[in-house]
Amino acid sequence: MRRKLSIQKLSVVVATYNRVEYLRLCLASLLAQNYAGRFEIVVADDGSTDDTPAAIDAARTHRAGLELAHCWHEHHAFRKAAIVNEAVRQSSGDLLVFLDSDCIPALGLLKTYAEHATPGAFYLGGVRLTTQEFTQRVLPPNSRPAPEWLIAEVAKARNQQPRTGSKLLLRYWKSLLYVALGVRAPRIWGGNCAVNRQVFEEVNGLDESFVGHGQEDSDLRNRLVRGGYRAVCLHRRAIAYHLWHPLNAEARREALGDGDNRAYCHRPNVEVVCRNGLRKLG
Repeated sequence: MRRKLSIQKLSVVVATYNRVEYLRLCLASLLAQNYAGRFEIVVADDGSTDDTPAAIDAARTHRAGLELAHCWHEHHAFRKAAIVNEAVRQSSGDLLVFLDSDCIPALGLLKTYAEHATPGAFYLGGVRLTTQEFTQRVLPPNSRPAPEWLIAEVAKARNQQPRTGSKLLLRYWKSLLYVALGVRAPRIWGGNCAVNRQVFEEVNGLDESFVGHGQEDSDLRNRLVRGGYRAVCLHRRAIAYHLWHPLNAEARREALGDGDNRAYCHRPNVEVVCRNGLRKLG
């Protein structure tokens, strides 16, 4: 029986950039979680110029004493790694949960991560893709759904893309096999995962050399595996629902396997502790 991680507080880091209406739904769903422990939310904002600050202020009014911070830097290309690291610096939780603002967390997401938290580990959540029709139906100006209704409705198969469940199941079993055999790294999606704070700090967080779309999460996973930290596969239990949106050109190249960051991510002799992370090691 593995020893449980002592969690005084959980930190949810929500990465966003100019997706204010998606962020509203994400924050509302986080406030509806069934997790009874103490948690804070830090919005890691890669330079939004929309009404993101107003959405954060509005969320604060829905719960007295809510710990909700807005971490912002000026936008110079896609720098998710840098702003997420800064959000972690401004947080204080023992367990770090990473979400993207275009994701709706399942009702028990935070509770699931907390219940499976053990020392020396990181946690891989699952993602289900919603349909374009459902996403457009729940976004303003078409709707402003109650979070309880949204969480229940997004979980229904009819509101998810075909085969998203079977793909997630395959990812889960592959990851279990990779972990058991130690042959490959398990599957990670940076829009829904978690890492013990101590572990994240020991590997120096995300590598801020990743500028542009994608691969900063895979690099973190690679360094954690190389460092001997334990991967906990929660693809079927810790679920987030990714709301549909068009891909920009850079994201489309990444999805096709031709992103600019792939060569650096797959560089030889990856160090467990990155040099350009939470701390600048020269």
